[in-house]
Amino acid sequence: MTHQMPTETTQPAESIKDYLNTALDLIESDAVRSVSVDWTTVRAEAHRLAANATTTAETYSAIEFALSALQDRHSFLQRPAQPHGTSPGGFGIKYVQGVIARVYPDSPADHAGLQVGDRVLAINDRPVGPGVNEEMPRAGDISITYQSRNAPDVQHLHLRRAPFGMNRMPQGRLVRPDVAWIDLPDHGGDGTLPDDQLYQDAVQKIITELYSAGARKWIVDLRLNEGGNMYPMLAGIGPLTGEGPLGAFVRDGETWSWGYQDGAVSVDGQVNSRITGQPHPPLDADIPVAVLLSPLTSSSGEIVALSFQGRPATRFFGEPTQGLTSANGPYPLPDGATIWLATCYEADRTGQVYTAEVHPDLLVHTEWGDYLTPEDEVMNAAQAWLSSY
Repeated sequence: MTHQMPTETTQPAESIKDYLNTALDLIESDAVRSVSVDWTTVRAEAHRLAANATTTAETYSAIEFALSALQDRHSFLQRPAQPHGTSPGGFGIKYVQGVIARVYPDSPADHAGLQVGDRVLAINDRPVGPGVNEEMPRAGDISITYQSRNAPDVQHLHLRRAPFGMNRMPQGRLVRPDVAWIDLPDHGGDGTLPDDQLYQDAVQKIITELYSAGARKWIVDLRLNEGGNMYPMLAGIGPLTGEGPLGAFVRDGETWSWGYQDGAVSVDGQVNSRITGQPHPPLDADIPVAVLLSPLTSSSGEIVALSFQGRPATRFFGEPTQGLTSANGPYPLPDGATIWLATCYEADRTGQVYTAEVHPDLLVHTEWGDYLTPEDEVMNAAQAWLSSY
């Protein structure tokens, strides 16, 4: 558990310098992309940015500058006392090519009435780009220019940052008498869901219920899985991935294999997540599984996708993922802040190494306003393929 420590107390300049150097040393020594960085220049600029710092908190922008120099998009600084599964303070929307794909419940965006399918035109008067949340600032409030999916007029909103819960419940249902859909969401905690149920138990309960109801073909929807803790996700979906090695972390010729067996997920034999009851038996390898991807699928969501790569009777639908196919881990700092550092890349069960996006077998664009409606073309493409079995 991360403990908050005071950061407001003024400290001697030498202590501040030592704190910053500790952070920079960690990044330079352990980041997988460290060799691509001119550390002489980056260190000089980081110390310039923190030249007037009187508290460790005032060095955070300098540390973030050093992390940004890695250009891995997966290393970041977590402020002290940010609870697992909550935002540190944000707006609660994710948009892709300007179209809102996700609105977090009880977030500023939710309270303001923004909806999935609304189109963001500009943030702080700057037109948004084609990526995910482009032009969204890291600090400060924002003004949104947007067009509601239900009204033609351009509208404006001012949003203030606020914390909000981010964890969603896994869910599933039959979409045809023999076809099951499972939404495997991201999870930013230790596996405990808002109702105190464990993530992995909830997913396997869904699998058991749907299998008992007649499901023999499966859709695993990762389109809104933005990452977090990979282990409860894999422990839950293990009956579909199959047992044995599913992938590996790789760096400098070394590998650390992850896999699923008897309801437990382990890395090199060390169990990291386990079903609390009797696990559902693994499904036959020839049972078809369609995996759905989007530009929001990232980090541990991509690890789950990689864990299906190489499985027989499996096909991927949607769009390329976000490309955070590196493993990041926590490096606590003395004041309670934590550096999350990308330290290695990932490989699937066949040994193929990924350093960027996971690509679908069939490219189908998600129109977020049609997500999970009868017009959802990604779902329709997956179901058409499953009909061939």
